[in-house]
Amino acid sequence: MTALKNATREHHHLIRAAKRNFFTDRLDKNRHNSRELFSIVKEFSNPSANAVTPSQDLCESLATFFHRKISDLHDSFGHQTQPNTTEPASTAITLNNWSHINTEETKSIMNSIHSGAPSDPCPHFIFNKADDIIAPHLQTVINFSFSSATFPECWKHAEVNALLKKPTADPSDLKNFRPISLLPFPAKVIEKTINKQLTTFLEDNNLLDPSQTGFRTNHSTETALISVTDDIRTLMDNGETVALILLDLSAAFDTVCHRTLITHLRSTGIQGQALDWIASFLSNRSQRVYIPPFRSEPTEIICGVPQGSSLSPTLFNVYMSPLANIVRKHDIIITSYADDTQLILSLTKDPASAKTNLQEGMKDVADWMRLSRLKLNSEKTEVLILGNTPSAWDDSWWPTALGTAPTPTDHAHNLGFILDPLLTMTKQVNAVSSACFLTSACSARSSAGSPPTPEKP
Repeated sequence: MTALKNATREHHHLIRAAKRNFFTDRLDKNRHNSRELFSIVKEFSNPSANAVTPSQDLCESLATFFHRKISDLHDSFGHQTQPNTTEPASTAITLNNWSHINTEETKSIMNSIHSGAPSDPCPHFIFNKADDIIAPHLQTVINFSFSSATFPECWKHAEVNALLKKPTADPSDLKNFRPISLLPFPAKVIEKTINKQLTTFLEDNNLLDPSQTGFRTNHSTETALISVTDDIRTLMDNGETVALILLDLSAAFDTVCHRTLITHLRSTGIQGQALDWIASFLSNRSQRVYIPPFRSEPTEIICGVPQGSSLSPTLFNVYMSPLANIVRKHDIIITSYADDTQLILSLTKDPASAKTNLQEGMKDVADWMRLSRLKLNSEKTEVLILGNTPSAWDDSWWPTALGTAPTPTDHAHNLGFILDPLLTMTKQVNAVSSACFLTSACSARSSAGSPPTPEKP
């Protein structure tokens, strides 16, 4: 028995040592790669994640599920009168052509991209290391694409990596998977080139609404949260009670109507070959699910902006741009981060007017969303009442056309932050403390197999 105990102890010791050496080697090899380091630490901290067994049937099932989810959303809007895509620009400032790029610009953009797609002829780091050879040829293709106002058909096909939304989620339930689109490396280069020029045009000419803070230089979720809390505190300091309404949209990026987007781009000043190129970029796209080594059959993409593209967030910002003016007409403050929209309304300064503004404003928002083929989820929309003064808020404030009125909560999750009625931030601090404690506990339980702590110099 003693020999068995000693052998078991030695066996466990060897396993821990091998595990420690394995993680130490990986950490050392990736010491300058923050993305890979994060992945390693996450893998080490979540050893109990459910495994997904690859199969052809799973790929086909997920491909059908992802396609049907979007097509059902698209069809739920029914037949609607499409906008006039020949509508003239509402600004005298126009962008008619994309500027050609030189070899050095091509190389710079290539080296800023650190991922590709399984369908690429070689890994992304080969593109980076061989940029002197590849860049001149890729530059020629890109500039021809600009001149002909066409996006290469072979770059329109995405490979979708299906990941579990939570490590412990049941892999047998397709709803637990999140699609991550992987686009070809050359497509990312041309998209990043266009996005740089389009963003410069929009920002230099102040063509994006200041309330839209998503995916813009010098903007972030932090600046959006600061804007929201500052607006609320200003009203609360004046003794007012405030309603914060957090709108929830279903798969907003995936249901964008291409014709409506073209209309918004045209009214923003995008015309000629520049607009034709974007129309080509959006059309005839497809995707297939890839779970190595299996691939599903391709499925057609009938709407939406391509997930995983650096150009898509900018296009989505343009798509959402009319919403701000619709909301402001009803004396409602708006701050948006991509498809996360926050509305702020004083309830106590003039309750009667506030109720009317909310009802008419939300009805206009819902109508605009419907015409834009964006699914507004009233069931998941949150309402948080902030301030010390009691308000007259009840279900009658909510437009009946939008369904059941949301019940005000005692806290709300907004852009990863927890807000409470008095903005004490207590719940946020408690949540962070709890997460730190759980991480520390997990690390302590796993310390036997963790890499040794490096000595201080």
